[in-house]
Amino acid sequence: MEKAKQASRTRGAIKLIVWMIIGGAIGYIFASGSVTVPADLNFKPSVFYDYDLLFAVLALISVVLTLLTMYGFKKIKGLPEEQEHFHDGSIESPRERTLSSLMQNVTYNMIVSYLWLILSFAHALSPGTRSGDEEIFMLFNMIGGLIFLLLAVFLQHRSFVLYNKQYPDRQMDLRFGSQGKAERELFDKMDEGEQWVVFRSSYAAFKTTSASLVIGMILFALYSLFFGFTPVPMIVLALILIIQQTVYYREAGKYSK
Repeated sequence: MEKAKQASRTRGAIKLIVWMIIGGAIGYIFASGSVTVPADLNFKPSVFYDYDLLFAVLALISVVLTLLTMYGFKKIKGLPEEQEHFHDGSIESPRERTLSSLMQNVTYNMIVSYLWLILSFAHALSPGTRSGDEEIFMLFNMIGGLIFLLLAVFLQHRSFVLYNKQYPDRQMDLRFGSQGKAERELFDKMDEGEQWVVFRSSYAAFKTTSASLVIGMILFALYSLFFGFTPVPMIVLALILIIQQTVYYREAGKYSK
C-alpha cells in the first residue's frame, strides 16, 4: 500500500514538472517574439458573411438532431409497451433504450438550438455597419434559431409525455415552472439502486465539468495570445467553477452533520 502511494506521488510530481516545463516553454516562445501573429488574423469562419459558416454548422447539427428525434418517436411507436423477457441480457427493454436515446437527442438539440439562437441575437445586435444583404441573412438566422428552439421545446415535452406513459409510477410534473419540484419528486421515487446510479453519474459529470472549465480557461488564455487579451470568458469560467465547487461542498456538508 505504501509503495503504491509513493508511486502515485512520484507520478503526480513528474506530471506537475512536465506541465511546468511546457507552460514555461510556451511563455518563453511567445515572450521572445519567436512566434509572430499576422496583424489581420481573425477568427471569423465565413464564406459570404461574417460567421455564416459557424451558423451553418449549428443549423446542420440542429437539423440532424431533430431528424434523429423524430425517427426515435416513429421507432418507439412500433415497440411493445411491455416486454418481460430480454434475450440480450439487458435490464432494459428495447422500448426503454429507445426512449433513453430519444431523450438524449432532445437534450442535445435543446442545447445546440439555444446556442444558435443566442449567438444569432448577439451577432445581430453587436456594433458595426453591415450591408443590406447581411442584415437579411442575420434576420433569417435569428428566425431559424427561434424556430428550431421552439421545435426542440415541443419535442422535449413530447418525450416527457412518453416517459410518463412508460413509467406511470414515477411521472414527472409537466406544468410550466415546476421543473425543480419535478426533479426532486422524481429522485425521491427512485429506489436505492437507481439513486446510486444517479450519484455515480452526477459525480462523473462533476469531475468532467471541473476539468473542462479549467481547460476552457487555458484555451481562452491561448486565444488571447493570438487575438488579443479577452479576460471576460476566463473570468466567467472561473466564476462557474467557483459556484460549482461551492454547491458541491455545501451539499456534501449537509450529509456530514
